[in-house]
Amino acid sequence: MRILFTCVSGQSHFYNTVPLAFAARALGHDVAYSSALELAPIVEAAGLPLLPAGPGRLRLRAAMTRSAGIVGELDLEDWSRGAALFGCVGPALRWRALSEVAQRYRPHAIVSEPLELAGPLVALRLGISHFTLSIGPYYADTMSQLWAQAAPLYREHAGADITRGQALGCYIDVVPPELQTREGLRLADRIPAGCRLYHGEAGQAPGEEPERGPRPLALMTFGTVSNKALSGLWESAARLSRRGMDVLMTTGPNGWFDFSAVRGAESAAGDGAIRVVDYTPLDRELPRSAVVIHHGGSNTMRAAIGAEVPSLVIPQEAEQHRNARWAAEHGLGLLLRPEAAEPSAVEGAVARLLADPAFAERLGAARAAFSAMPSAEAAVEEMARRCETAPHQKRI
Repeated sequence: MRILFTCVSGQSHFYNTVPLAFAARALGHDVAYSSALELAPIVEAAGLPLLPAGPGRLRLRAAMTRSAGIVGELDLEDWSRGAALFGCVGPALRWRALSEVAQRYRPHAIVSEPLELAGPLVALRLGISHFTLSIGPYYADTMSQLWAQAAPLYREHAGADITRGQALGCYIDVVPPELQTREGLRLADRIPAGCRLYHGEAGQAPGEEPERGPRPLALMTFGTVSNKALSGLWESAARLSRRGMDVLMTTGPNGWFDFSAVRGAESAAGDGAIRVVDYTPLDRELPRSAVVIHHGGSNTMRAAIGAEVPSLVIPQEAEQHRNARWAAEHGLGLLLRPEAAEPSAVEGAVARLLADPAFAERLGAARAAFSAMPSAEAAVEEMARRCETAPHQKRI
């Protein structure tokens, strides 16, 4: 079976979806990715081919500026700009190029992440089986906003009676039932998939156990898009250092802002050491961390659960505030809104996460729930079965 995976052009989006691609490849299926050309180094480093289609981030942002009509700062929970970008602007610029890729590659299935909506449109037009690969909990309001933006494009090019359910296709669910949202559990067509997380080719080797240092480690990481938030957290890091903690701050691949002032103060703040690095794989640092302070990205959130490390989530954009609320509701961490993340508040939240045994208890239960999920390989086998029995659809 040939499977074409599609994702938004972003390192974290690829990391969230590639574990299922690895499982498919391990079972002998042909696997390829399609995204913007700028993602090629990340995809090829994972040993997979990239079939480029569509614009990169800079062109998308320029198109968004021209077309969205949204000005000024939005509230953290106002996702109208993201819905317009991923639901309308991105698919409109991408679907024709992706159609050409699909016609050349001739996949039996297209697998798309929830924010990549050109893939489902191409699948519907060409009569290809389609699956939506989740990257975290199912948020009905997010999906409703995306569909409201995408529906006109779909109805113009795939039929006036196309529904949101048809665009979603079969939902591959990476979240166990115990932690899934009520709306997610109500989805009629779901395949569970326990996917081992991927953090880059430089990640920890299977079976390798990182050593813990003599002092508790606070890991501060804000992903590859939201990491400018770190520039305002130096005093928080200094306070944690004075409490006797080591602190590791990651600025993102290649650094996304000038951190020279912080670098000059490394290891000088208190009893604990403060280190600043461009990038370090989560699976290398989380097992030796006592707490992780992050933005609420899906991959980081799931990785923290896998390592049973409590989270202090300071959401910045996109689905992050929803992930932060989800984590707090399930006792997996605490939420601080950005405007409330003063150094004293961060220090106090970290102290609570370290002192309250309930967080460790709930993280252990959550990790067990994830571990009990059917394997990614079982999900791929179910996908293959469905593709074999799917009725032939007329290609447009």
